[in-house]
Amino acid sequence: MAKPVDYKVTLHPAHREGGFVTTTVDIFGGTYPEKTITAAGMEDLICQVAQFANDHGEGCSAFVKCLAPRKPPGFKRATSALYFNLQEKPLGTASAI
Repeated sequence: MAKPVDYKVTLHPAHREGGFVTTTVDIFGGTYPEKTITAAGMEDLICQVAQFANDHGEGCSAFVKCLAPRKPPGFKRATSALYFNLQEKPLGTASAI
């Protein structure tokens, strides 16, 4: 069994526009839902992140930060594209902030 590792998950607003996914990140102090998760293995981590995102209910992209000194094997591949509850918006209607 894998050793439990702590992670910090942040959900950023996201939506689908045509064939692209657009994520909004406010670098000047935006507040986004966050949660600290302890998971043993990548499957457990993804399951807990999906549960958190589904409880949030809005279209989002999950950014996952490993709080351990070394990332476990497969971390980057498992967490590189985590999108949940995406809503489709017509092309050209997304706001450019």
